[in-house]
Amino acid sequence: MAFKNFTSICAAGLLSAFMVGAASASTLMVNGDFEDTSITDLGLVHRQKLADLASAPDSSWDVYKEIPGWKTDDGAGIEVQTNRTLTSIDAHSGQHYIELDSHPSPESNSSMKQEITLDIGKYKLSFWYSPRNGDVDSNGIEYSVFGASDDNGVPTVLPTVGLTGPSSDNGTSVGEWTEFTSIFTVASGDSPVTLLFAATG
Repeated sequence: MAFKNFTSICAAGLLSAFMVGAASASTLMVNGDFEDTSITDLGLVHRQKLADLASAPDSSWDVYKEIPGWKTDDGAGIEVQTNRTLTSIDAHSGQHYIELDSHPSPESNSSMKQEITLDIGKYKLSFWYSPRNGDVDSNGIEYSVFGASDDNGVPTVLPTVGLTGPSSDNGTSVGEWTEFTSIFTVASGDSPVTLLFAATG
């Protein structure tokens, strides 16, 4: 059986996405790898432009209410970090990754979402996660896909799934990316769905 793939990268919220059909691949999410830095809004904490985080002499991270493709659903905002931010980890690909245990202090749990329209079929959501530190209670993340319904009005969703680390049970370690996947079905065509990631630590 063929699946259509959403592939995402998640570091307490980091994502990159693709849809793979039977014979070809096409992008499913907008800015799934967080490398689109075209917004001009300044960050909420350090007043940095997103495009400057990877190289500016000032802060290597900042918090935004919205970045290309993604909006804050709840909390302080989307904290974008770069390979300069932590010595313990770099982005799974490119220069940028997301932390949803966002500043300003005290840190608050935030969430981010993207709306996508999908056709009928089975989908695989795949993403990468890394715990920020060794405190399991502070590294929780939840993800879900919701909003599509079948012809009888029954929602076709990926129910909320939670994970945390570091943990030998799920193979997660600080400073390392671990891939997670989930399968869900869209029962009606041209269905708008919302992909949501939320910090729970």
